[in-house]
Amino acid sequence: MRIAFDFDGVILDSERPSKFYADYWSYFVLGKDRMRRDEISQEECFDWTDEELNRFFAEHYDNITRESNLMVGAKEILTKLKNEGHELYVITLRGFYREEEVQEAKPKLQELGIEFDEICWGVNKKAQKCEELGIDIMVEDNPHNIEQFVGKDIKVLYFKEPEIREVEAKNIVKVSSWMDIYREVKNFKK
Repeated sequence: MRIAFDFDGVILDSERPSKFYADYWSYFVLGKDRMRRDEISQEECFDWTDEELNRFFAEHYDNITRESNLMVGAKEILTKLKNEGHELYVITLRGFYREEEVQEAKPKLQELGIEFDEICWGVNKKAQKCEELGIDIMVEDNPHNIEQFVGKDIKVLYFKEPEIREVEAKNIVKVSSWMDIYREVKNFKK
């Protein structure tokens, strides 16, 4: 089976640090409070200008990656899936805006010790990429990306934080841990 994983918020626990630093920076540096809590991206959560958004990423994003840990269970379950003969892919938006994002992520992927079949950086249209690669299951945490898969013939495991908004469709299943991911892969029927 071909299984694809998003990087941030699925393999790397970068969403929580990112939310904290964005909230902290916005409140104490810009004097702006968070507008929404049910979204992941800073663009959706804060009333920042493009200049403020770019400044936040330039000043904080690489440090957030370096300070973030792998998600609990990612290494164990990815190793198990690979040993069971599954093809594993990483499909991530990371690198779409800045090449430096890729360079910061590579050491984190090396920590896993997994030989991925392909790593696709800077992918904005993930459903389209999954169709091109013949992906059976995509593990994703961003509701905007998940909406691309509604009505597609690809099962999506929505690695969902409790406060982030729902996306519901027949092919979308909520998971909250790497063990949930493993169970859903084992129970998958094409």
